[in-house]
Amino acid sequence: MSETASAFVRVAHVEDVEPEFPLGVVLEDGRRICLVRDGEEIHAVEDRCPHRDFALSGGDVVAPCVLECPWHGARFDVRTGAVLQGPATDAIATFAVRVEAGVVLVGPRRS
Repeated sequence: MSETASAFVRVAHVEDVEPEFPLGVVLEDGRRICLVRDGEEIHAVEDRCPHRDFALSGGDVVAPCVLECPWHGARFDVRTGAVLQGPATDAIATFAVRVEAGVVLVGPRRS
């Protein structure tokens, strides 16, 4: 399946996504997405820790591309969604991201 422009939706401006501070956004369909900036790259993951359904956007970026849940400290790689530290055992979904003219667009789920 190809990623068409219509599959991507505007969610923020690049300057809204500060390094080291996750940003939570809600898509028109109600899905909660967490944006994380690493240098010039922006990653999008589901804004829900699978351990206890807590918003990851309230957490911290504790290392490059590592997002920590504020409730119980589970850590995830925002590039792949992989669990790096428990208590979570399930990975989080990641989404395709494009940046066009300073606007962040989130696309289809990758994993």
